[in-house]
Amino acid sequence: MSPQTWLEKASEEELIEHILNRYHDTHRDQLPEMIRLAQRVERVHGSHPECPSGLSAHLETMRAELETHMAKEEQMLFPMIARGISGMARGPISVMRAEHEDHSTALARLDALTNHLDLPEDACNTWRKLYEQIATFREDLNAHIALENSVLFARIDGRTA
Repeated sequence: MSPQTWLEKASEEELIEHILNRYHDTHRDQLPEMIRLAQRVERVHGSHPECPSGLSAHLETMRAELETHMAKEEQMLFPMIARGISGMARGPISVMRAEHEDHSTALARLDALTNHLDLPEDACNTWRKLYEQIATFREDLNAHIALENSVLFARIDGRTA
């Protein structure tokens, strides 16, 4: 069964379980390490003209905002959906969609801070590892948002984006 077919056939409970395991747990693992690497790059290469100054602070903000967002989903919205309380879930879903737009804005800021992950020629291994991890995080967060907006939430509010 293709991933697309699975998404179409999966129950809301299966989608929620997938989101929790694949994305929420993953983001909680990704962000602390990216913050640590960003702090190191900023500390060691602060005088480099292409140093992503402010990156670690931005990642800290993203971590806090994502943690708050995911907690709302885990503690309030997902249990409502799993219990079939779709009508009451529409309000929280509209809030989650707005927060997803905020996360997309934060990703755009991440791109600006890192010059779209364009490494300088003399970038050290830590800097390279940081940008590799940011690229993976960006892909994961975009896929996470798309899955919630276009599949799970769309089943409840009829909006596909």
